[in-house]
Amino acid sequence: MNNTNTVSDEYDYRKFMVDDDDDISDSGSNDVDYIDTSWITEYETKMMNDDYQLFLKSDITHVSFEFYYLDRDKMYVERIVPMTYSLRDINKITQNEIFSIIQSRQWVDKKYYNFQSLLLYSFDFQDNCKDIVRSLSNYIRGDSSGTSGSSNEKSFIEYTNLLSIDVIYFPPLITMFHEFLGFSVLLYED
Repeated sequence: MNNTNTVSDEYDYRKFMVDDDDDISDSGSNDVDYIDTSWITEYETKMMNDDYQLFLKSDITHVSFEFYYLDRDKMYVERIVPMTYSLRDINKITQNEIFSIIQSRQWVDKKYYNFQSLLLYSFDFQDNCKDIVRSLSNYIRGDSSGTSGSSNEKSFIEYTNLLSIDVIYFPPLITMFHEFLGFSVLLYED
């Protein structure tokens, strides 16, 4: 055996190399087994698309509620109970839905809590400009002198009379901000 000029097949590193195109081998022989890496490409594409979806506007399908249970004198919060509610109709919640949600949580530990108010955190980011990154940055900082053409608002809307609500509509929102949309319900001990 002459080992000086010939590399043994057992230690030929070219057999273990994989190109981006797994169907073509470097050595030209088709009898060498190769590793199928197409699943990696599919996974990377899916991950990139999922990340991209976070920055697109989408319909609101669920909202969060936080119930603040106040003492009888409304001086301190006894407990906070969060929940997520799946909307019956996309982008809107009705008075009946709100009634049933609140009524189902008015009794806690054999105590009845009266309704005081419902606060909706209104997160409205409407971007009409081309530089969405700068507009988002200005919005988060609360800078009203941001890029012209964008209208950004964030505030609480308070409802003290549930009968005044017929339907609350939610505009489609950038997906990554969906978790910020929600209600705070203030209840006080009877």
